[in-house]
Amino acid sequence: MRLICLFLFLACGVGVNAQIVNIENRRIYEDTSGWSGSLDAGMSVTQNSSDVLYSGNFRPRAQYKTRKNHFLIISDLNYTASNKTTYANSGMAHFRYARRIKNSPWKWEGYTQIQYNQLLNQRVRYLIGTGPRWKFIDTNNIRFFVGTSTFWEYEELTEDGIINNNFRWSNYLSWFIRTKGGFSFSATTYYQPRWDKFKDFRFSGQYQLAQAITKRLDMRIEFNMFYDSAPPVNVRKTVFSSSAGFRVRLGE
Repeated sequence: MRLICLFLFLACGVGVNAQIVNIENRRIYEDTSGWSGSLDAGMSVTQNSSDVLYSGNFRPRAQYKTRKNHFLIISDLNYTASNKTTYANSGMAHFRYARRIKNSPWKWEGYTQIQYNQLLNQRVRYLIGTGPRWKFIDTNNIRFFVGTSTFWEYEELTEDGIINNNFRWSNYLSWFIRTKGGFSFSATTYYQPRWDKFKDFRFSGQYQLAQAITKRLDMRIEFNMFYDSAPPVNVRKTVFSSSAGFRVRLGE
């Protein structure tokens, strides 16, 4: 059992509070059948000269896997506020089912998701979709996955009571590469245009470089970027974040 402690030594940019939820980095790559999962949670309280700042997050995930079927449930809740102001309030729940097509590297997936996000002026967003996923390469050191699907989304915005009701085409490419020298590169890229208006699209990318310094110490650099060609009112088209840090592995 590995307990992982991440010590952050540098962080810059702003959080990527995007419409696109990166499901690829939430998947559990476990070869054995049955149940598996994890729970990440945290809370902090900071006192300054005039106010108290509260922050918390709750991120459970679970999967059930057989040779043919794969069930995945993910949730993500984040809240940051003071006694006077709420700075961030977002939540998401995602369910996905995949079934292998015969004994091929292809799976057919169906999924649904509900979310809200104060920073995006999003009262509620609901979507449901389906499409194929292709396992192009899957070894201990190299993984490549490609997926495409169509989903319907319903979104209510806080300002002016605007409602969006659209069909989108979702495409993603995900990979993980690790060398014998301890260097690894992982990335996930999403592209989601509207079927009836291709100029209205969303792009999201998450990229991470890591280098093993010792057997138990890694150095990591991460960059996240999100672009929405038609964002809600008072929301930026492009947001990004970057960070660098260490990961220490304790025990087995």
